Amino acid sequence: MRRPPRPNTGTLLLYAYKRFDQELFASLHDAGHAGLRPKHGAVLANLDERGTRLTTLARRAHIGTSAMGELVDQLERLGYVDRTADPDDRRAKLVVPTTHGTSVIDLAFRTIREIEAEYAAVLGESGHAALREALTRLAERSIRQRPSRRATPPAP
Repeated sequence: MRRPPRPNTGTLLLYAYKRFDQELFASLHDAGHAGLRPKHGAVLANLDERGTRLTTLARRAHIGTSAMGELVDQLERLGYVDRTADPDDRRAKLVVPTTHGTSVIDLAFRTIREIEAEYAAVLGESGHAALREALTRLAERSIRQRPSRRATPPAP
């Protein structure tokens, strides 16, 4: 079997994503948030300041509601979110960031800005902008298209 002479695009994207994730979570862990895992980003990245319904979080993260519920349970035990009654519909619950949750979200966004500034330093501003544009187009295409029958669903 012959291997390609260089990594394919998917492998390169994976390497870049893993490094991004490692830098982000190292920063969070260094700040005392050692209980957080990358999977918790599915909640924290999609959470509105005033709270978000679990079904909305699941839809935004492109995962099932039961998987999202498990992640919210974990974050609730860790003190990052609470569940409160939705003022628009008392039968529904909102997932709301606690003060602790808001501080970690703020730190995550600051860290992401720092990582992206490093990318811009390596690629140049126009190169970084072009990378973001290309990745945005690929992500939008992925979201719009139905997965093929051969595709396996992503793990939660």
